[in-house]
Amino acid sequence: MRFLQRQLACQDQAADLCHEVYLRLIRSDDIPLLDNPRAYLFRIARNLLTDHRRRHAQDLIAIDTLAPLLVCPRACPEDELCGQQCVQRLGKALSTLPTHLRQALTWHRIEGLTQREIGARLNVSERMAGRYIARAVTACQTELETLNAAFK
Repeated sequence: MRFLQRQLACQDQAADLCHEVYLRLIRSDDIPLLDNPRAYLFRIARNLLTDHRRRHAQDLIAIDTLAPLLVCPRACPEDELCGQQCVQRLGKALSTLPTHLRQALTWHRIEGLTQREIGARLNVSERMAGRYIARAVTACQTELETLNAAFK
């Protein structure tokens, strides 16, 4: 029992394996022929311990394999609601922006246009398009902070 307890972290598992050692010993037909019964007990215990560790390793592999299948593909309702509220607040923040700033920001962030392309669409310089984007981002951040403070 002490040998198994040293090998395993859980005393209950050690007790279970020790019980199994004695069951195997009782079922064995070679008991009268043993030269060293103590060594035979330890051999049974080591074999059971090896089997136990193999099963445990296979269980861990099975859990790792199945873990992605057990995760819910949808976010929890609280996360979904938080995301929806964030989108609503962002929409409100965007609606407060002047048209040219809102256009510059959406073209840059959503459509992926460069500052040069945005400048050409708005008939301003590339540098001014960059300023529009920066002002729009700053204004959105300020508005979101205000809305978040009011929401709390």
